[in-house]
Amino acid sequence: MVGSQDRGERELAEAMRQGMRRRGEQAFGEYFDRHGRSCALGAAYDGMYLLPADPGKARPQQLDRLFECLEGTVRRCPHAGCRKKLALGVIIVHLNDDHRWTREQIVDWLVGPSVADATH
Repeated sequence: MVGSQDRGERELAEAMRQGMRRRGEQAFGEYFDRHGRSCALGAAYDGMYLLPADPGKARPQQLDRLFECLEGTVRRCPHAGCRKKLALGVIIVHLNDDHRWTREQIVDWLVGPSVADATH
């Protein structure tokens, strides 16, 4: 049986996939850039709310209410040599902006076997 934490991360990954289909390229350092690109969490927000083509300065609101795992799950950064261990939402931003992981890599990590290393 799939645990609620695993299910939440899979639902978050699916929202990211939906948002990635809506916005071709990836943004860094902001949820949405002036070219309409989105970061990983921006893609999840867009996947849930189907934002307009020009999201302006939209910032994800209450994603943690939709995806409790963003704040309620602590994960280790999966990037080789990185020792950070933070709330999942912070790790996703860290992977996107600091390690420049693609949104696809982040989605693969979310749904991969690394869910077992999570703590509550």
